[in-house]
Amino acid sequence: MNILVLSATASAINYIRTLTGDPEIILHLTDCNPTCPGLYAAGVVPHLVPRASQKDAYLQALDRIIAKEKIDLLIPTSDYDMAAVMELLHSGWNPPVKLFRPPRESFAILSDKRNLAKTMQSWLPDHIPQSFSLEEIDNLRTFPLVVKPRNQSGGHGVSIVRDRESLLLAVDKLRESIGDALLVQEYIDGSTHVVVMVYDAEGRQVVALPLASHLTFFTWGGGGCAGEIMSDPSLVALATRVIECAGGWCGPINLEFRRQKESGRYYLMEGNCRLNGYSYLTTMNNVPLPRAIISLLTHTPLPSLRPGHQPVPFVLGFRERVIEKWIGQS
Repeated sequence: MNILVLSATASAINYIRTLTGDPEIILHLTDCNPTCPGLYAAGVVPHLVPRASQKDAYLQALDRIIAKEKIDLLIPTSDYDMAAVMELLHSGWNPPVKLFRPPRESFAILSDKRNLAKTMQSWLPDHIPQSFSLEEIDNLRTFPLVVKPRNQSGGHGVSIVRDRESLLLAVDKLRESIGDALLVQEYIDGSTHVVVMVYDAEGRQVVALPLASHLTFFTWGGGGCAGEIMSDPSLVALATRVIECAGGWCGPINLEFRRQKESGRYYLMEGNCRLNGYSYLTTMNNVPLPRAIISLLTHTPLPSLRPGHQPVPFVLGFRERVIEKWIGQS
């Protein structure tokens, strides 16, 4: 079985470490960056592709790989690839592969921080940070605040501002690159938590696991560097409710929350319509979500999705890898 994973960063580590070595699977990885570490992982077939924003060239590259490599399953693992695939499907693209086809309306809510905050404000007002329009920022006097892009990932463009001058500078700087596609919210001081979930093609939840981050790339959150699986039915129920209010889902998805220090209340920060890089923690704890995704796409029995009795913590590490030549270069 040939599996094409779009993007060799983020959650690619989970797919690589879960699936390589399986004699029944040939794992293909794409990326637009020839120096992306995942392309050089042992046991994968690397493919260099154009950026997802270059729609025509990106589509041609996917069609070429699917045909040449006889791809059976297609799995986007970055926000940019996910957005491109959703747009292509909406435009009529119908590749001869198995892949999840989530509701487009749900994707528009869950993948956009401003749409998500606006929608959930009606359904879950006690769990949404207060948001402010660009017309309101001149009169804001309550700080700190967060200024962030609506739909970029990895903490790109995010600023924590603590006074009016810093707020205006952050907004102006962001508008230079992305226009008005930004969000201003109250800052939630607390810890970062993620609920990673997988839904089947009919929109039924198959698994939901809450994760606690003990260390993140940024002081305010973002990518997790260390943490563990936690037990909190209330957080799982809240995440499940978010998906219901957004109109449902199919495939993998994760929601990020901040737990306020003083009140202990969870606040929804964003959604990522894919497995996150932190999801390898689930595989380490005997919950191999990549295999669950494959089982759902191929209609084969699910693996065990119960964590082990002894939780295994996670610390992200980096190491050098000697390579012979860059991918895509002769």
